[in-house]
Amino acid sequence: MATDENKTQPNDLSRRDVLKSASVHSSRLIGFCPLVACTGFFPTSQARAYDLTGSWATNTDQCEKIFVKKGDEVTFTQFSEEFGGGFVADAKQIRTKGLRCSIKSRKETGDTIDIQAACASDIMTSSMQLRLKFLDDNSVYRINPDPDMAGMQITFHRCVK
Repeated sequence: MATDENKTQPNDLSRRDVLKSASVHSSRLIGFCPLVACTGFFPTSQARAYDLTGSWATNTDQCEKIFVKKGDEVTFTQFSEEFGGGFVADAKQIRTKGLRCSIKSRKETGDTIDIQAACASDIMTSSMQLRLKFLDDNSVYRINPDPDMAGMQITFHRCVK
């Protein structure tokens, strides 16, 4: 009989070890599951597409002196530049008083938009790179890529009616 007890004892120990090990692993798993669930359902950073569509002025108090609506189109008043100027944007183009630019490409990195555009005025055509940084949904500033003009950003605010 002594030999039978020796045979059952190691099996009992290994069952206890297995149960103890499973208990430790399951408690770790219980703590780990909520962490995985939270990170899966609540991402830490969201991709956001900024909307540039609309009319933008250097001062929102001057919007009515810079822009006028003619039919379905927003255009510039005769003396718009005397009140700070601005631009009108849609999905395909950006217009100022003297320049019309067709957007060729647009790349967003965080809150900054890089736009490559083909522009035309009454006198010439050119390729232009614009870099705009969104301060909020209704404010952007243009970052000048020219190192000689560093620190000379122009802030624009969305004109809302």
